[in-house]
Order: sequence, then C-alpha cells, then structure tokens
Amino acid sequence: MNWTEIISEIIAADSASMNQVKAQQTTVNSQNTALGALGTDLTNLENSIYTLEDPGTFSAVTAGSTAGNSTWQVNADSGTAIGNTDINVGNLATASKLTGAGHVSVGLSPTDDVAGTTLANLGVADPITAGTFSVNGAQVTVTTSESLQDVFSAISTATGGNVTAAYDSGSDTVTLTAATGTVSLGADNDTSNFLSATSLYDGNAVTDKSTGAVTVSSASALGSVGLTSTIADSGLKKAVTDVDGSGNGTFTINGVAVDFNVNTDTLQTVMDKINSSNAGVTATFNNSNSQFTLTNNSMGDTGISVSEASGGLLDAMGLNTTSSFTAGLNASFTINGSGPFTSASNNLDASVDGINGLTINATSKTTQTVTVGTDTSGISTAINNLISAYNTVQTEITSQTQITTGTTGSVSTSTLSGNMDITGMQADLQNLMFNSISGLTGSITSLDKIGIGFTGTSPLLSVLDQNALNSAITSNPEAVANLFTSYPNGLVAQIDAYVTKATGPEGVIATQTNALNTDSTNFTTQINNLETQLTQEQASLTTEFTAMETAESQYQSEESTLNSILNTGSSSSSSSTSSPSTTQSSAFANASTSSATSSTS
Repeated sequence: MNWTEIISEIIAADSASMNQVKAQQTTVNSQNTALGALGTDLTNLENSIYTLEDPGTFSAVTAGSTAGNSTWQVNADSGTAIGNTDINVGNLATASKLTGAGHVSVGLSPTDDVAGTTLANLGVADPITAGTFSVNGAQVTVTTSESLQDVFSAISTATGGNVTAAYDSGSDTVTLTAATGTVSLGADNDTSNFLSATSLYDGNAVTDKSTGAVTVSSASALGSVGLTSTIADSGLKKAVTDVDGSGNGTFTINGVAVDFNVNTDTLQTVMDKINSSNAGVTATFNNSNSQFTLTNNSMGDTGISVSEASGGLLDAMGLNTTSSFTAGLNASFTINGSGPFTSASNNLDASVDGINGLTINATSKTTQTVTVGTDTSGISTAINNLISAYNTVQTEITSQTQITTGTTGSVSTSTLSGNMDITGMQADLQNLMFNSISGLTGSITSLDKIGIGFTGTSPLLSVLDQNALNSAITSNPEAVANLFTSYPNGLVAQIDAYVTKATGPEGVIATQTNALNTDSTNFTTQINNLETQLTQEQASLTTEFTAMETAESQYQSEESTLNSILNTGSSSSSSSTSSPSTTQSSAFANASTSSATSSTS
C-alpha cells in the first residue's frame, strides 16, 4: 500500500480551508498596497502645491536688453517693477593706472662688442631657438651656442657682404644695413625666431637718401628682466640697495607694506605678493618693452600711491612718484533721458539707476532698452506640475476601482472596486478643481478662466487653451496668484486641507490601512493555527500507517517461519517410507499442518 500518497491526499483535502484564508489575506494585502500607492500619490499632489504657495513664484521676473547681440548683463530680483528702461551710456568707467618706465632691464651687452654674448644667454624677452631665418632670400643657420657676433658674420656671408649687422649698446638694439637694394626679412620656411626675438621687421626699414643705404633696427630695446630669477639676478638696470644685510627690503602701495628679499624672492613672487595684498592693485609686466604697471582693481577716478626709500625695488622696476599716472574715469549715463548720472563702476544698480532690484553691467557706450517682465516659465511649470500630480491621483483611483465588462459579458473588478470612500475621493477632487473660488473678484475665479479644464467626462485636467494661460500669467499675474494662494479658499489651501485630512491619522487612507493590517494579522494567526493542525494530523497518520506496516511485516515473518517448518516435515516423510517411525512422522506432520492452518486463519 502507498500510504504516503494517501496521507498527502488527506492533508491536501484538509488544507482547503487554510488556502481560503491565504487567498483572503492576499486580497487584503493587495488592497493595503493599493491604498499605500494612493497615499503616496496624494502626498506628491500636496508637495506640488508648495511652489505655487511661494509668493516668489508669481513675483519672479526676467530681465534683458532688447538690443541684438548685446553684451550687457542685466539682472532683476524678484519683485522688480515690470517695464522698459532706456539706458544711454556716454562713457564707461575705467581703472586708474600707474605705468612704470620702459626698458628697466640691462641691455644685451654693456658694450657694442657681442663676441662673447651667446644666443643661449641672450637676455631677450623671447629666448632664441636654433634653426634658420632668411635675409634677402638667403638662409642663415644659427645654433644657441653661437655668439651674437657669429650670427652677424653669418648674415654677411649669406648675403655676399651686402647686408651687415651690428649691436648698439646705447640703444640696446640690433641694426641691419644693406649697402645696396632693400632689406627683406623672413620667409615661410624659417625655423628660428631670431628676427622676431630681436624685433627686426623689414617694415621698419629706413633709406639714407644721401648714400642709398637701407637700415632696419630693432623696434625697441631688446634687454628684458628675468621674472623667475631672483631679484638680484633678474637683470634690472638699477641696483636695489635699500635692503639690510640679509637682502630684506620693503615698500608700500596705497599704504600697504610689501616685504621682499632680493636673494630669495623673484620679480614674479613680488608681483604675486602685491596682487594678493590689500593694496587694491594688480601688478603686470609687459615683455615687449620691459615695463611694469600697477592698475587699480576698482574702477573710477581714484589714485595710486607708492612709497619707499631711495634705492628701493619699486624704483628699480620703474614704478615711482614720477611714473606716468592715468586717472580712471567714472561711468556717465542717462536713464529715460534724465541725467547725466555718474558711477564709479560699470555696474549700475538701484543706488544710481533708481530702480530697486535692477542691476546692469554696461560693457559698451551705446543706448539700449532694458526690459523687465514676468517670469511666465516659472509659473507655467508650477501649474503644469500641479496638473500632472492631480492626474496621477485620478489615474490611480480609476485603475484601482474600475469595473469592466468583457465582450462575452464577463465582469472584471479591480483591487479597490466597491470601496465607496475611494471612489468618493475621486469625485471630491474633481469638484475641488472645477468649482469657482469664493471671495475672489475680477474675471479669474476658476481654472477654466485661465484655459485649464477637463476633456469631456474625463476626471483628468489639461491645458485646453495655452494662449489663455500665457495671457493670464503675463497680463494679470496677481489675479492668477490669488486663484491659487488666496486664503482660506484658494486652490492651494483647499488641496492642502483635503490631502492632509485624507492622509492624516484619522483619514480614509490611515483608517482603512489600519483595519486591513488588523485583518491581515488575524489571517496570519488563523493560517499558523491551521498549519499546526495539519502538521499534527500528518504526524498522527504517519504514525498509524507506520504501525500497520510494522504489524504486517511481523505477520509475514511468522508465516514464512511456519511454512518453512511444514515444508521441512513433508520432505522427511517422503524419503522414509520403510522406517518404523513412519506413522509417528505422519501424525506429527498432520498436527503441524493443522496448527499452521489454525494459525493462518
């Protein structure tokens, strides 16, 4: 007998009631999940109104210039008055500048003799590279290990002696002279920068009318200071003597002291110290004419003062009280024809333009119209977010409560079908969004007045008339704001109150969720009890069938023993027919057979 299969069938039959309870629990849990999803959607709907609740959403503005390709930067704070302003900038503000003397470096050589001055050590602003350059079509090859005089000789050789070169230590320039003809410098295939590094351009050619000779001289003095070498080794023409025994010195700019050491600081680190200090100026260096400049960080007509003892570093850099000073200018402008007004900078704000919240950075001397308008994009986005969140709630309710009929007449229900509280919520929200707002005056008292409504019988909202919405936001943003934010009847307040009630501790969602949780817990208890009963029943049946099988096995063993005895007795009788004990054996066999038969019965 396959009793294990019998037990399985018995347990399966007795599990029917437990399976019914499990199915009920699955239904309850599905309803709970559906309510949780709806609660989340309602919370998202409530969150979507926060932007509309913010007054800044409706007071936000955009600003810009109507001029095409304008480089002006126009900004307006929230609440800036809407309108157009004509700005005419007659003069831009500039910064004051102290320009140092040019060519503050030593020359390439203290004498005209440059036979010992190699190109590698030539103190020009742009280090010379090896390669070739052209003079009157002839290529001249140079290496950085050559002296400047070697290059001069190579130029003469390449041009057949017609063009000669020389260095003037007084002017710190190189001059090329052609005895006849012209001087033509450079070619497309030049690989050395010798000509540009020495500022030799054939456009600077001068012809001696008496001799016909043509000369080309360097456009400016060639020596340049080394910004990355220590001050002592930088090549400044004037020595810095106002230092102590360790090389420490100091100077002031606009009353701010700057310390330096000629043996450890470079001219670049000194400029960095100036620029990072509170002196309010920026120090720069022009390589082309070896010149330092101080420029005010702020614009307008303000001065720059420098001070140090005789032999100081600033004087060696060409920056002293006799340096060329260019005073900065204040910006000059008119507003809507009024003015002129002045500003120390090109940033025009309420302190000078008179318009609170409006800031203009003028970058050109032009007349431009600056316009400030309502930021319609921010309001539109906030409204569309509300519509989207509302539609998500309505779609969720429809999905969870709808009842559909198939083509064959079959009816299909949803998780929350028949839940009148939830279907009532759908109607409540639809009425809330459809009704007019009490207490409002004017033409905008409901969503349909700004082009928002329902399509047919659908509970979903949409922008039915985008032009109407844009027009309302642009022309009457205050009325649109009142539609949403008026208290206590505005849409924001109504939605907030409804969602808070529905999702609160005493609301529909919480109440039903708690009841469903209780049901699910009770079902779990029932299932556990039934499972315990079934486990006990299965164990009991298994014990009984096992006992039966044990007994059956014992009976079979006894039968086998008796049969063995009977079979042995029969065999002995057959083989001893002439024995005197035949009668006794037969009697024993008969008795045994009778006993076995009785036992089997």
